[in-house]
Amino acid sequence: MRRRPLLFLSCFVAAALASCETRRSEPDETPAYATDVAPILSAKCASCHAGSAPPAGWRADRYESAAGCVASGRSVFDGPLASALARPDHAGLLTSAERSVLERWSAAGGASARAGTHDRSFTDPRSPASHGNFLRDLRYRPMLAADDPDACGRCHDGVVAKPSGVAFAAEGATSCTTCHDEPGGTLACGTCHGAPGRLYPPRDPCFHPEAAGDHGHEPHAGPSASRAEGLACATCHPQPALGDVATVASTHVNGHVEVWFDYAVAGREARFDATSKKCTGTCHARGGQRPEVSWSEAAGKALTCNDCHGSPPAGHYAGRCTTCHHEADATGTALVASKLHLNGRVDLGDGSGRCGACHGNGDDPWPSTAAHPAHRMPAMSKAVACETCHDVPQPGDRHPAGKEHASVRLLGLAASDGRRAVFDPTSQSCSDTYCHAGSGAARPTPRWTDGEPARTCGACHSAPPPLPHPQSTTCEGCHPAPSTTTHLDGVISR
Repeated sequence: MRRRPLLFLSCFVAAALASCETRRSEPDETPAYATDVAPILSAKCASCHAGSAPPAGWRADRYESAAGCVASGRSVFDGPLASALARPDHAGLLTSAERSVLERWSAAGGASARAGTHDRSFTDPRSPASHGNFLRDLRYRPMLAADDPDACGRCHDGVVAKPSGVAFAAEGATSCTTCHDEPGGTLACGTCHGAPGRLYPPRDPCFHPEAAGDHGHEPHAGPSASRAEGLACATCHPQPALGDVATVASTHVNGHVEVWFDYAVAGREARFDATSKKCTGTCHARGGQRPEVSWSEAAGKALTCNDCHGSPPAGHYAGRCTTCHHEADATGTALVASKLHLNGRVDLGDGSGRCGACHGNGDDPWPSTAAHPAHRMPAMSKAVACETCHDVPQPGDRHPAGKEHASVRLLGLAASDGRRAVFDPTSQSCSDTYCHAGSGAARPTPRWTDGEPARTCGACHSAPPPLPHPQSTTCEGCHPAPSTTTHLDGVISR
């Protein structure tokens, strides 16, 4: 069992000031990032290399990025910093003195801070003797328990548990939030698993090579082809509230990874086998070819639409996926929008639950395809109600009825005046309707896919209609001018 390193030689409280003696009799003059390197990089590099999307992915304003992905004890100039300084457009960026500081810092292993009470390796996240590994071995008690003999709060600010009577940090002691500056500080999820700006694992494989084999968190927790936003951590794990020290100390850092499922998302049959690392009865078990998915293969083998559920599922409506779902392509082989996918429910259209979710727009149920606009807002006649051509479902009705095309049956206005009113799904045409097949009509069987019908009186009935209709060409003598309220209303007005 590893012995605890002596965190301090003597700490005492006097005049409301906590101070700790250093372990060394002479100060460590080896350049460190915090005191010597950061000011140079801030002045010469951070104007470009900072923020969440820096050029070449290299940040000068964070130690982890500035140090580069090299093994502990090796020169950082084996990494990205030397390569950048060798570029012609960076020539002369640093003075000879500044470059000397960086080279000496790199040659010594790129330490985060100078040695003092702690050895330099204690602040190096790449070192097996780092403070992160030390705290993990002790279940983070020095960080969480104020009465622990090695309590970090005896000397450092930014700790969640500070011993009673310690009002100030020790002279020269770095605040924990200098590096752990995420919301929540040292208790932020990314402090122990994840990375700056990312709460979920894996950790940076440069500093945590053991994390390189974590292939499962990114597809679940990060934005992906299947979800516009990642699943919440609480979908699969008990998650303490931010800043909940008691829960973190009692159960969260116990050395075990608990897996439990939010049934609202994963389903009530969801189970995880800790031995095989397989999920059963979860999001993946929806009648597809891979109902059980191993955690280790989650990212190694991409899932297809047929893996979790058939495309289409058994007994499912056989039409194109795009007829009812906005997130899939027409063939059901890929996702084109992922906002509604894997959200714990089956959404139709845009998920609003209104007719416009699948056809139309919002509260407006009218599709914009083919001749729908011409029937919805005709220029020379009364608007046609949806129920003239379709069985309009009532709340709770199963819809659609399971055909690849919309079911059409012509009633009401279309069948006025004793018309048979028939729609042929093969030719997509209407025949013997009151609306179009009047006496002498030029287009008695209009095709639905022709879109806008002819806006002439001779299209639906001749002008004038054949005998025995009076052959006067002055229609206004008997009939009012065509109106969007009276024309084609099922009544011949005189």
